[in-house]
Amino acid sequence: MPYEALIFTGGDWCADKCRVLLAEYNGNTCPSLILAADSGYKKALALDIVPDLLVGDFDSMDKPEDLPPETQMYVSPCEKDDTDTMLACFLAVERGCRSLLILGGTGGRADHGLSNILYLESLRNRGVDALLTDGENRIRVLRDDTVTLPDRGGYFSVMSLSDTCTVTLTGCKYPLTDALLRREMPYAVSNEVLPGGMASITVTGTAVVMETVK
Repeated sequence: MPYEALIFTGGDWCADKCRVLLAEYNGNTCPSLILAADSGYKKALALDIVPDLLVGDFDSMDKPEDLPPETQMYVSPCEKDDTDTMLACFLAVERGCRSLLILGGTGGRADHGLSNILYLESLRNRGVDALLTDGENRIRVLRDDTVTLPDRGGYFSVMSLSDTCTVTLTGCKYPLTDALLRREMPYAVSNEVLPGGMASITVTGTAVVMETVK
C-alpha cells in the first residue's frame, strides 16, 4: 500500500536500497506530502526528490538560502522537546497523513536512533502506520495486529515494547505459537523467512518488528 507521507531524516542510510524500497511501496504513486527533517534535505536531493516542507533547527546543516519555490520552510528553535524527525512526523499527521515512510533515522547517534524507534509507538497509538528504514533495516511497531514478511534473504526480530506480549510466528525458521515475550528478555531475534515463502507475525500487545534486508 502506498505511503501518504515521505519523510527524509538524518543518520546513515543506503540510498540505492531506499530508492528500491520507495518504488516497492509507492510504485509510480507520489506521496501526497514530502518532508525533510534538517539534514534529511540532502537525502531527498540525492534521490532527485524536492520536498514540500523542510523542517528543523538546522543544527546539522546550514539553512539553505536557495530553496526551490515549491518548498516551504518550518524553522524550529534548537531548544525544544521534539527532535526534528518527531516534528516532521507531527506536521505530516497534522496535515492528515495516516501512513508515514521515514527514510534514515537509524544510524549515527544512538540516542536519536532509539528515540525514533520508540516514537513509532506514539504514532501507532494515534492510529498512524509508520515504517522507519535506512534501506537495510525496516522497523515498525505492531499493536494487536498481524503483518506478513516476504523472503528478502535477511533476518527479522520481534521485541516486546509492553511489559509482555504474545507472539505467533509462522512460515519462518523458528515458529512460535502464543509465545510470551518479555521486554527485558528479547530472545526472538535473528529469525528467517522460509526460502521463497511468506512469514506471518501476529502480536497481542505491543512489539517492535525489525527486518534486516540483505
